[in-house]
Amino acid sequence: MPQEGWAVPEAGPGGGASGADGPGSPDGTPAAAAGEAPAGVPAAPAAAPRADPVAWLIALASFGAYTTISVFRYLRLDPGSWDLGIFTEYVRQVAYGHAPVVAIRGAGFNLLGDHFQPIVALIAPFFRLFPTPVTLLVAQALLTAVSVVPVCRAARELLGTWQSRAIGAAYGFSWGLQQMINFDFHEVAFAVPLLAFSLSALVRRRPRGAVLWALPLVFVKEDQGFTVAVIGLVMIAMAVTPPARARRSAVPEASAPAAPGNPPTAEAGPAAWGWAGALLIVWGLAWSVAAIGVIIPHFNPTHHYQYWSDGGVVGPGGHVTLPALLHQLAADGAAKLRTMGMILLPVAFIALGSPLALIALPSLLLRFVSTNSYFWGTGWHYNATVMPILFLAAIDAMARLRARAALRARRRRRSRAAARNLRPGVLVPRYGGLVMLAIAVWLAFRFPLATLWNPQTYVMSPHVRAERAAMALVPGGASVEATLSMLAPLAVHDDTLWIGNGNPAPRYIVFDESNSGWSPPPGNPLAFVDGRHPGVSYRQVFLDSDVYVFQRAGRDTPTGG
Repeated sequence: MPQEGWAVPEAGPGGGASGADGPGSPDGTPAAAAGEAPAGVPAAPAAAPRADPVAWLIALASFGAYTTISVFRYLRLDPGSWDLGIFTEYVRQVAYGHAPVVAIRGAGFNLLGDHFQPIVALIAPFFRLFPTPVTLLVAQALLTAVSVVPVCRAARELLGTWQSRAIGAAYGFSWGLQQMINFDFHEVAFAVPLLAFSLSALVRRRPRGAVLWALPLVFVKEDQGFTVAVIGLVMIAMAVTPPARARRSAVPEASAPAAPGNPPTAEAGPAAWGWAGALLIVWGLAWSVAAIGVIIPHFNPTHHYQYWSDGGVVGPGGHVTLPALLHQLAADGAAKLRTMGMILLPVAFIALGSPLALIALPSLLLRFVSTNSYFWGTGWHYNATVMPILFLAAIDAMARLRARAALRARRRRRSRAAARNLRPGVLVPRYGGLVMLAIAVWLAFRFPLATLWNPQTYVMSPHVRAERAAMALVPGGASVEATLSMLAPLAVHDDTLWIGNGNPAPRYIVFDESNSGWSPPPGNPLAFVDGRHPGVSYRQVFLDSDVYVFQRAGRDTPTGG
């Protein structure tokens, strides 16, 4: 029977939760909660609802949309940064049994000295079969799309089928996920489904699933361990807070048998929740501390964690005081408040009614305390991992409101006629999903999803054709220095260097004068290239649409360099 706290409504007809999709009281509470079962008689355990095929259709639609957005951006040679090139080289090295040395990041640079991201190596077998940056983009779109399913499942169990579909669509096309897809490729794509599955299990009171899905997060990036630790804190809070105790005491262990073919899911006691939470706290903190303090410095050429430089008073050598920390957090407060508003907008701010919203704090605090302004806004990939957290927090908040409304209705023995009112406990669970979907549709015209119906998305310009013709002149296995737009395609077969770094003299240089990264662009590209590598001469072998290919003069070696 629903109670206040972390409650799961009983299943209604057709496998959905009653209330929104099945018979119940006029105030939207489930029928059982409205008084079907006599007081003191335990309800039968809820049968697990069958999988909703619409959830998979939403996931498929998001996969198709996100694959299209990212692949056509790649085909247009319009990268958001150098990350797709970096990760293409990372995965290629691992696919062929080498250490993840990524020359784009720096000559001889092991990428584990930048961030702790070993989970990206899981793409390597697929890259071996399909050696193209598109493999990484499709993997990212697939990981994002799969995360829709656990969000829908939690919403369906807690709120009902139609609510789950609206919430699933709103989540699947939320702007934070769109921005990640539009930003080439990034390792946080793995965190999105892991968080979705873990927190879906959490709100459905499956501690084992919550723990097992949370454990691999520490291998996504070094800061994810702090998020894992907060998941553990929330699990401990669920075990010891009065609402949780009240719910457990209201459901005796000896309950009526479940429906045939649907064995009940035993709810873990407070000790199990406490131990699970403690495990995640220790596991998460231990890996983050080890990654930042030991693993990354070990692989870094300067043997330190370079992102301390963005820490300000938090970094080594800084003097952490409360006023200094607050001053750093308040820097450009207007931009940070706008980001917070945009983060909460897709869930109509409903997530603030759930303790799960606290799980978003580590990533937000780390971003906002940083002195690097790139972390403060709504661009790039930085808001992707917040989306599954806040959508599942909103689902939990709506279920809590419904449980409280049901409890009040039982206590007051309200008649069906007297139950008609406009309490938030009725309106929010009933219409919250539709509001989220309406917001998602409105935002779709302001974020990358809008590029799907822009004809220019699918046009390959003459300049792009010139860039591809230039890259075709570089033989496989050669060392090549290139401007930003051509890093990822070249990284598939060549030892690729970014022209913005100080590099050893490569065998080839592919230079896009109109998108060189220099302001103003070099007036004489050949003189510029020769000046970058004193003592080495280059000759021009290609020019079309301001795209040049220079080959090192003199005797070539197969490996260049």
